[in-house]
Amino acid sequence: MEISSTKRRTPDKPQTLNPEPHLTDVLCRLLPVAFCALLVAGSLQCARQAVNPSSGPVRVFVTDARLDRFPAYAAEVRARQAISPTIWLVTGDLFADQQLTALTDGAAQLTLLNRAGVDAVVLTPDWLSFGLPRLGQMVSQARFYELSASLLDATGSTLGHPFMVRKNGSANLALTGLALDSSNVLTRMAGVRYAAPDFAARKALALMRQRAYFVGVMVEPNGRGSRVQGFKGSGPRTPEPQPPRTLSAWDADFTVNFGASEQFSMAPADSPNQVNSYDVSVDAGRVSARTSVLDPLKPDSTVALVLDSVQKAVDSVSSLPFPLSSSRGGPWTSARLSDALVKGAFAAKLADGFLCDSLFVADFKEPKDVGTLVSLLRDPGRLAILAVTGEVLSGWPEELVLRPGLSRAALSRGLTYRIATTVEYLQRHPQLAATGFELSARPLWTIGRDILESGQVK
Repeated sequence: MEISSTKRRTPDKPQTLNPEPHLTDVLCRLLPVAFCALLVAGSLQCARQAVNPSSGPVRVFVTDARLDRFPAYAAEVRARQAISPTIWLVTGDLFADQQLTALTDGAAQLTLLNRAGVDAVVLTPDWLSFGLPRLGQMVSQARFYELSASLLDATGSTLGHPFMVRKNGSANLALTGLALDSSNVLTRMAGVRYAAPDFAARKALALMRQRAYFVGVMVEPNGRGSRVQGFKGSGPRTPEPQPPRTLSAWDADFTVNFGASEQFSMAPADSPNQVNSYDVSVDAGRVSARTSVLDPLKPDSTVALVLDSVQKAVDSVSSLPFPLSSSRGGPWTSARLSDALVKGAFAAKLADGFLCDSLFVADFKEPKDVGTLVSLLRDPGRLAILAVTGEVLSGWPEELVLRPGLSRAALSRGLTYRIATTVEYLQRHPQLAATGFELSARPLWTIGRDILESGQVK
């Protein structure tokens, strides 16, 4: 089976975590040890069983992103590979598990998808939460396609793969991906351009038509950020570009995860115990749908081993205790701990100001281990750093805290100041990110842990 795209795929590389001090170093040592047993079972490359491309129709599997179901999904896909070629498409939020995502910087998801043999996902704005340098590492390390026709870099190139092409007999099948979540504030990050769906789809489909007879569009309509509303008094929001009611104007033959009356539509099964698949004939002249029940199948043992190894390694790091510096002011409350983190950020010279109403969730308790700290933070990921003039800052919300030596009255109207906040806060106040922002090199939870363990802030 031949796979090709407009981007050259990089050689397989071992999955590594983004280097962070302390805990991530520990996790980087734990994960390789946990995966050593997998070498006995076979290579971690997403190998495919040899099949004759013309021996039967391509079976396209469409599943959700529930990682705990991947061993069962993989068993279903691999059982079919002995009969005919397959394509496995995953839709949904891969990073819904906040602790798994934060503690591994996305490496856990990449490891699992690589081992399972997934073929493609849509690169959504949620992938941008890792920052562009880390995103580049993730794209190069993945052995599947991150389809990205609507998310571009500053030069206009796609952040992931513009499309994929799969050869099958006398006809080729091609697929592109669209992220429709333009309201996600991460699309306003510096170095990122969001292409309107109509423009992005037309451009990708025109290129795919030159390479394939049967072309489709895989869509991710929403993400975590799109479900958060702006705060009261923020003023009217600019209407976001909407996709057409059907994709006929885009000249697509089929869609994935997007209902279009004039095209054949593929989607994951509603039941967690089922999987939807679609057979595309050798000449791409016929498509048929089927639903399989997963319960009778034995889950794929190697994928289950990866999932178990990753979870055990994360649990081990999550349970590591750390002592909060002695507090002369009484118990560590949400307000006091937020204040300590902000002061620590100033001491580390991360920013001139910090804007946030609360860093922690309402159901707060004093954290005793790493996992509790991560779960208590409303957004444990990277901080957003905005460059704002003193003139603009004078009208910003009261939650803005300036570093020692600065006050609103003393701000110079013409100078630019670095203001830190969380992406979660910007999702609620998107108008503050109108001029763009950058992300910190390290996630907030690692910065906060270092600050709290250092004892510099009481």
